[in-house]
Amino acid sequence: MTEPSRMQLHEAIATAASKISDVTSTLQNGVSLHAMPQSVSFAQLRAVLAAAKGNEGRTFVGTRQGGLVVSVNFNYETCESTEVGSRKKRGRDANEEAVQAAIDRVKRGVHHGDVDSAALESARGALYAVLTSLRGARNETVVESWGLSYKKEEASVKPQRPRLILSVRMTPSVAVPLKTLFRVLGASCRSDGMITVQNSSGLASGFNLPLSEQAVAAETLGQKALTMFATVEGASE
Repeated sequence: MTEPSRMQLHEAIATAASKISDVTSTLQNGVSLHAMPQSVSFAQLRAVLAAAKGNEGRTFVGTRQGGLVVSVNFNYETCESTEVGSRKKRGRDANEEAVQAAIDRVKRGVHHGDVDSAALESARGALYAVLTSLRGARNETVVESWGLSYKKEEASVKPQRPRLILSVRMTPSVAVPLKTLFRVLGASCRSDGMITVQNSSGLASGFNLPLSEQAVAAETLGQKALTMFATVEGASE
């Protein structure tokens, strides 16, 4: 069977991307480029990733000229990344301590039992994996800042537990491997979520994450940072 050409692959990916409103797709120098709206859901991103069959490791989410883009770089040489959890303990682990502190803050902010313990453990694993295993296409640092918050549901007939929301602010102009992103989030954190380039000042309190001085400088030149929000599922969901 003849392998599909890059144009055929691009057209298949563009067809999947076209189901998202306001998408512009082009093939430039071996890169299938898809300019997205300001915010895109995990479900929409997974559909585009599925359309890139055979090129999942060459599929990235990032920004271009201040807009959110998904790209499939047919020229990119993939390499095996370090498996999540395959780390050697060497004394104090700053990332582990920071994640534990975030878990403890959530516990202090809600009534005992309000937050599913399974959800807290899922959040712990996802946050640690994101901090230690998620790198850019050129091995750049991806995470600028992150948080773990809880959102109480509006009044309803059936009482609901507060929802845990994992949020990550990413470095402007860094291409983030989409397959790796979903892998490190894990099964409990990749079902319901979104990625956006919305200005952080327009986000609700608790979701406004800071940027480094270098990232702020990049934003002043028109490069926006991606922000990811992921709902953490509990044992009963």
